[in-house]
Amino acid sequence: MFPRLALLRSWIGRVSTATLVVTLFVTALGACVLGLMVWKGYDSRRIALAQNETETRNLAQSLAEHATHTFQGADVALEGIVSSLKWRPDPGESFNRRLRALVDNLPQLSDVAIVDAAGDVTHASVMPVPQLNNADRSYFGYHRDHPDQKLLITGPLQSRTSGVSVFAVSRRLDTKDGRFAGVVVATIASNYFGDFYKTIDLGPGGSIALLHNDGRLLIQWPSLQSGRDMSDSALFRTALRQSSDGFYLTVSPFDGLAKYLAYRESSRYPLVVTVARTKDSVLAGWREAVRSDTTVATAMLACVVLLAAGLAAQLRRRQEVQNLLRERDAHYRLIDANMGDVIVLTDMRGIMRFVSMSVEAVLGLKPEQLIGRSWTEMVHVDDVPALQAVAERLRKSQTGLCAEFRMRRAEGDLVWLEANFAYTRSDDGPGNCVVGTLRDVTQRKLMEQEVKALNARLAELARTDGLTGLPNRRSLDGFIGRAIGSAASLAVLMIDVDDFKGFNDHFGHQGGDDALRQLGNLFSNLVTGMHGFAARYGGEEFTIVLPDADADAAKNFAESLRGAVRALAVRNPASAQGCLTVSIGFACGTAPFDSALLLRDADIALYEAKRRGRDRCIGAAPAAFVADAGPLQPGQEPASTASAS
Repeated sequence: MFPRLALLRSWIGRVSTATLVVTLFVTALGACVLGLMVWKGYDSRRIALAQNETETRNLAQSLAEHATHTFQGADVALEGIVSSLKWRPDPGESFNRRLRALVDNLPQLSDVAIVDAAGDVTHASVMPVPQLNNADRSYFGYHRDHPDQKLLITGPLQSRTSGVSVFAVSRRLDTKDGRFAGVVVATIASNYFGDFYKTIDLGPGGSIALLHNDGRLLIQWPSLQSGRDMSDSALFRTALRQSSDGFYLTVSPFDGLAKYLAYRESSRYPLVVTVARTKDSVLAGWREAVRSDTTVATAMLACVVLLAAGLAAQLRRRQEVQNLLRERDAHYRLIDANMGDVIVLTDMRGIMRFVSMSVEAVLGLKPEQLIGRSWTEMVHVDDVPALQAVAERLRKSQTGLCAEFRMRRAEGDLVWLEANFAYTRSDDGPGNCVVGTLRDVTQRKLMEQEVKALNARLAELARTDGLTGLPNRRSLDGFIGRAIGSAASLAVLMIDVDDFKGFNDHFGHQGGDDALRQLGNLFSNLVTGMHGFAARYGGEEFTIVLPDADADAAKNFAESLRGAVRALAVRNPASAQGCLTVSIGFACGTAPFDSALLLRDADIALYEAKRRGRDRCIGAAPAAFVADAGPLQPGQEPASTASAS
């Protein structure tokens, strides 16, 4: 029995010193890797789902705003027509041109028509006016029987003029005494939404739907279905009753796939937008990452097992020589820790008594060329005083001191060195020699200089518009802030390039960029003499700030600037003048300034200049503009006053 016990103890001893340690290490490492894989997989799945929810919700909100703005444009236009016809029931043939211009200016509109009380089309954007009777249309019957003035959205239905599928938006027309006088109706082509939705990548099986809040499907992309009754779906039965926007997992009624669906109901119109992405496409990237991580973890664990087997054998051999290595380790530790550094030993007079062999790689000199020489002979003359100051403080230091300085190599070029100095010590206290550990940090210094230069360049780019070279909006805000503290008066000019969209459409975006660069150079040169500041405000808009300029100076400068732009003679087929022109609005103020008010007044004056026909300068009136002035509609008067230059 006792021999067996001794054999067991011997085996346990061998196992505990080698195999057992390695086995426990591999087991613990495997458990850690497995736990990490599970945690990472769970966390990455959670992040993928959360990111999908955020992106899908944001997209649903954006598409709902797009739909709202689409119908709002038509709504505002129809409201203007209703107001105009109420006081002028028979506008004449010229009204057809107005309707045509309205369609041209609102890309979402296909046609606009006026239908009288009998259902006959009297005016239309289509020329010649079609001889049609729309009394059988559902929207006509609704407006005839309901006196409310709300916008009605119907469709999809087939246009009788173009034959395409359209949505109709309509408003009731009344006589002065409130009797039914007909309907004004505008149509929006179904493919207007389809063309926009197909630009959005939702992955395989993804879809977008635009619905009426009564459950009627207006359009579904990519199937382009329409007219289907969806009122019995979970969206209308449950989700919309709880919240006007939401996100949930459902089974699509269109293709039967499990999808994450985000919805958003318009607060202005009876519209609902849904965005759906399949569960498989949402988690496809996560599954691929899990497979990749599993492969890597498996390969890593296999390597660890192989290495552990070799390590177990090496541990047994290491035990045999460990005592010998421990004795020699102390002798090699200093060499191993400083193998890439230069070790220098100097006496109290600064004469080098020992230099390690590594100095040849750093300075290109052999140790015997340095021994017996003073260290001041090698150090750059500008760095000697700083090193002498370090030497004076060194004896009082308990841990040594660090310094950086330059030395000259054998080839004559300079290198940066980082040195740690300390007195040699014994049990009796500091010795009479100084030990220096020198390390070449030339590359680090060069990198620090490059980083400093790069940071300066990045700071400059952050304040400059990359296209025109002018300061950007951030620089503009900074200049106004500085000017407010020093100038007695301040003039702000808002400049917009006229008909620039048509210019871009004709010459392309590269031609538009070239034109903006020319204008940027022109504005920069013009403000130099005025000690002003020119910046690109955004798009084709620019801002010029003139410190210590009154209204007359601002007006004269604006007119000279407008003339200088015309003098460039840049051809613009989209402009009535035939060349590139600008509209300018300016506002002036005296201290104390309200920069936001000046910018707002100049901006409103700019829009007044655009409204009056472009290619002109408009100054803000002394009285503040109406803050909530809306966009002008045909036949409306401006809500604010401005002075023309």
